[in-house]
Amino acid sequence: MKKLLMTCFALLVFGATTVSAQGILDKIDKVLNKADQAAGSADKASKMGLKATGLFGTKSAAAETNTIIKFSGVDFSMLKSINEKVQTAKGVASTKMKFNASSSTIQVQHTGTSEDLLAALQKVSATTFAEKNLEGLDDGEILIKINK
Repeated sequence: MKKLLMTCFALLVFGATTVSAQGILDKIDKVLNKADQAAGSADKASKMGLKATGLFGTKSAAAETNTIIKFSGVDFSMLKSINEKVQTAKGVASTKMKFNASSSTIQVQHTGTSEDLLAALQKVSATTFAEKNLEGLDDGEILIKINK
């Protein structure tokens, strides 16, 4: 009889402990679910905010364009001089020069179109970029032939 009472008491104590432990685990689970829901709501709000700013058309910095200016009939010192003038033109961000005896190039990163670049270059160096020296004008390419 004593064994039976001890066994019943042990089952009662362990059962109560298990029930309270299960209650604690349920509370932790509810808190974690609430945290997940809050994170999901925050993600939705940030996505909605990005969509709303996209509707109003926020303006970004002006995009840069690459144009290659090809020269024929120039020597190295003349190409260096032209490159220095190109760097001072309005809207030019950077230049990269390549020399070859038959055909040399200056790669220009600038704002606007190639036509805009040519107009700015004609203001900086009218003789080099004069219309009589212009052999071709296309998107991203200007051809110049210098007659010595």
